[in-house]
Amino acid sequence: MECKKIQKIHRRYPDTKWDYKALSCRTNRNGKPTDIIFFTLKNKGKSSKGVEVYSGKNYIVNSSSPSYSRKYNLDKVPGDISPIVDDLKSKHSKTSWSSEKKVDLN
Repeated sequence: MECKKIQKIHRRYPDTKWDYKALSCRTNRNGKPTDIIFFTLKNKGKSSKGVEVYSGKNYIVNSSSPSYSRKYNLDKVPGDISPIVDDLKSKHSKTSWSSEKKVDLN
């Protein structure tokens, strides 16, 4: 598997103290277009990191596959997507993120 496209996602809402920073990779997993997302989240002072996986008609435009979504802690990432997650983690740490008070980049 390899990334066909990496997208930066950043949402910060100061009124709720919520700050989500993510990189999303579009790839093919088991023959289906799939988005693999590595994220960091600050929510009311608590920080977390994880991985989200999305595929199917509810998430991918022009897909006819059944919808699938999962969220993983970093220690539970499936082996087949680990190399992509490792690459996204590395790129995430080198990415410039906005310092604006409110951000809605998707």
